[in-house]
Amino acid sequence: MRAARIIPALVAASLLATVAPTASAEPVVQADLVQTIDTSAFDPPSPDPSGLGFMPSGRLIMSDGEVDETPHWQKRNAFVISTDGDLVSTFRTTKFSDEPAGIEMTKKLLYVADDVKDAIFVVKRGKDRRWGTRDDKVRSFGTPRLGCRDPEGVALGRGFLFIASGSDGGDPSICRLSPGKNGRFDGTGGKGDDIVRTFNTRRFGQPDPEGIAFRPATRTLLVVSNRRSSKISEVTVKGRLVRTIETDGLGIRSPAGLAWGPASTNASVKHIYVADRRIDNQADPNENDGRIFELSF
Repeated sequence: MRAARIIPALVAASLLATVAPTASAEPVVQADLVQTIDTSAFDPPSPDPSGLGFMPSGRLIMSDGEVDETPHWQKRNAFVISTDGDLVSTFRTTKFSDEPAGIEMTKKLLYVADDVKDAIFVVKRGKDRRWGTRDDKVRSFGTPRLGCRDPEGVALGRGFLFIASGSDGGDPSICRLSPGKNGRFDGTGGKGDDIVRTFNTRRFGQPDPEGIAFRPATRTLLVVSNRRSSKISEVTVKGRLVRTIETDGLGIRSPAGLAWGPASTNASVKHIYVADRRIDNQADPNENDGRIFELSF
């Protein structure tokens, strides 16, 4: 089913329009709105899009960590979407996670961050080659011992697994995991031998990081917090601020997941995609207003 798509009538004059920084400040650039995908119009709908990533096929993969708590629940909380906004397929993660706050995918594995269980789930498809079925093979590791409570978002890049840790469990931070000798991400303690580094996100203005994406060409991370100030920070993998991407006036209300991938207008160009939960279901149990914003900068 095709979701409603909103394309702005006017795009800002320059895709690289820059707000003049002070002599000591990092650059600040203004994002431009390319399109808005109305996830509430999907069948089944997604009222609270949470995690966002790109599949190897070039399609978006999105999780909804709250839909099972709403009247719109139809036993589907993961959505495969074309960059044009078409809903391609759905599946569910409830075999292992009712709260898929973050999601990322490789050719062989699905990574899901669960902010209630404080865990990362690593899923391999079974012989039926479908996600979310009984023959999936699932393993997990806890994040508190990594210094990364309340895992909200996940991203992969440069051989690292990055976990965005919200403020509910302590300091807002990014955990950077390197696989140990066993060659896989499995946390620390027991059989887990990952090497972990962390940096605090409050220092570059992200008090509650939920969305994270890796930008391969620049080897940097994009980070956003679930706050009314929906600016996006681009930082190095060690946490140094590169630039701030302003999104004021674009209509983003409660950002969650982030993805960096092919533009809907030209697959050779890369854009930012932002999952927006908007009104929380605790404030309005019947709300259904989820969106994805595609941005250029």
